[in-house]
Amino acid sequence: MAKAKKEEEKAVEVTAVETKEKSSANLKNTSGKVVEDKDYFFGGNVPPGFNATCGNPVDREELLSVFNKVFKPEDDILFYKQSDKEVYLIIIPIKYSTTIGDFNNSIDGDFQKHAISFLNEGSVNPETLRGKLERVKKFVKFSDR
Repeated sequence: MAKAKKEEEKAVEVTAVETKEKSSANLKNTSGKVVEDKDYFFGGNVPPGFNATCGNPVDREELLSVFNKVFKPEDDILFYKQSDKEVYLIIIPIKYSTTIGDFNNSIDGDFQKHAISFLNEGSVNPETLRGKLERVKKFVKFSDR
């Protein structure tokens, strides 16, 4: 009886290890399509607390319209907003990054982002957003287009 109980405990342990899921950021592009974590996080590992820190995809139509005029939606550049501040994050796919990769000794979970802040400017407006996005665009290397 004791032997059967030990075998049952081993089976439960193995099942717990096998069913443990990787953390996911549940990333969405500006079209609302879910995109792969591995395209944004080096090694495919999402840093702990990413969702809490980086917030959620921007859902304001007037801002998305401006964003999609500066960056093509098919490039899957992400546009996020922190939930507690007027800080917007532009997250660039690793394939367009020049600083994340094996040859740069990147660590798992690294990702390239640009933050644009409107904290000192009051509420964000489309004209100001477009100017800031144009400045960010200069740093993106669209080598895979």
